[in-house]
Amino acid sequence: MASSLVHVAVEKAQLEGVVKCQPDVLGLLVSMLERLGPLVDHPHLMQPHALSSIGKYLDETRFDEMRARLVSGDGVSLVYKVRKFDVITCDAADRLPSAQRRQCVAVRGTNEVARRLEPNERGAVEVVASFPGGATLAVRQNRNAQRMVVICTKADKRDRKVLDALLGPDDAPWLEHFFEEASRGQRQAAVGPSVATRLVTLESGGSFWEMPAWYAEKVAQLAQEVFRLHAFVSAISESVSRALFVDRVTAHRLTRGQPEEHRTLIKGALHRASGGCACLLHRSAAPAERFVRLEFRMEFCGCALGANGRCPTHCLAEHTPQSAKFPGVCMLGLKVELRCAHDQASTGATGGVRLPLDVRDNKMDLKFTRPFVLDVASCGARLMLPDPPCADLQLDADAAFAELNDLRLQHAHAGDQILQRDMIAVYLLRKRARLHKSGRFAGRVSAECSAILKTHKHLFKTNAS
Repeated sequence: MASSLVHVAVEKAQLEGVVKCQPDVLGLLVSMLERLGPLVDHPHLMQPHALSSIGKYLDETRFDEMRARLVSGDGVSLVYKVRKFDVITCDAADRLPSAQRRQCVAVRGTNEVARRLEPNERGAVEVVASFPGGATLAVRQNRNAQRMVVICTKADKRDRKVLDALLGPDDAPWLEHFFEEASRGQRQAAVGPSVATRLVTLESGGSFWEMPAWYAEKVAQLAQEVFRLHAFVSAISESVSRALFVDRVTAHRLTRGQPEEHRTLIKGALHRASGGCACLLHRSAAPAERFVRLEFRMEFCGCALGANGRCPTHCLAEHTPQSAKFPGVCMLGLKVELRCAHDQASTGATGGVRLPLDVRDNKMDLKFTRPFVLDVASCGARLMLPDPPCADLQLDADAAFAELNDLRLQHAHAGDQILQRDMIAVYLLRKRARLHKSGRFAGRVSAECSAILKTHKHLFKTNAS
């Protein structure tokens, strides 16, 4: 797992290398479970159609099918690993002490995080059977050679069953033999983060680009270090402060309507570890439709500029804005927002609050960040071109953010002062503070609170009157 990607969700395969077990190890597992059953008051643990079947703890609606899969190996993958992380739900992570929560890494495409185990917890051996749909059965090695610990986890990861018993003296060697055989499989190297753009074609005929992990990190840094969105998502909870985790970043070319209406959309889907529905921060009630995710979105023209520096769509425009570091892309109409995405309503409308994010307000101290917002969006458009030079673009993006970090230090947007402003912003957002049309807080607030408007004003709702 790349240490530089602190804001990007990882695949489970990126967390640690594993050993893929040989097929005969599954038979040993079944044999050990048959020995375990009577010791945990489940004499028919591995018997078909039994109410005490182990399948009940994997999927009670298909308990006999799950047991049969375990016995036959149909669709079941079995791996041996030395535990460094514990994968838990985001809700469970919220209940951890702050020090442990800060060590959690978002797991891509799930509502889970991986908690890095403490030094005294690491090193335990685990053999994990994974079933279609997401259920797992894990056998953990214990210091006591006679103790067998089996953890059954359903697909939703919310319901776990632990089967724990001491084997007889004659059975303990078989458990040791099981772990030895499991470790002799084919070692699978840990998967690295994606470094190149991937075009995904849908069965419906549409397509989109899946952006590399390094670009997702830049999008997350922009959202956190310029727009301070971690303060906004932290305010969703009454007690938990959050960092931004991007699950994935995708790029889309929107071509409905007339050519002059075609747009490029860069969309960063935030991981569930970065919070849930944010509508109540700006509204009195949340939409009835189901919450889907929080999205950081950048939308702009995105057409490639011609040799004359003109946009084919906006050829009559007096000035065509483009990035200095990632030139050649029309950036007219750049719009940045955080959207709380919900299921589509019966009326066809999409509910959820939309939070406009703009650095053009001269009353705020964000003028120096404008070119970098342009850079990140334009870099994404460049990555959508056929065979983009990903390595060069990554180096240019790294250089741009190094420059941004220098400027953030000069403007006191890094260090204790900005952290103090983050905490004040979270407090006021949780108190549902509002702004007058004049841009000041409604009601009496301290000068210290008013000072955060220079950096956090865009996070607050403006009263209509």
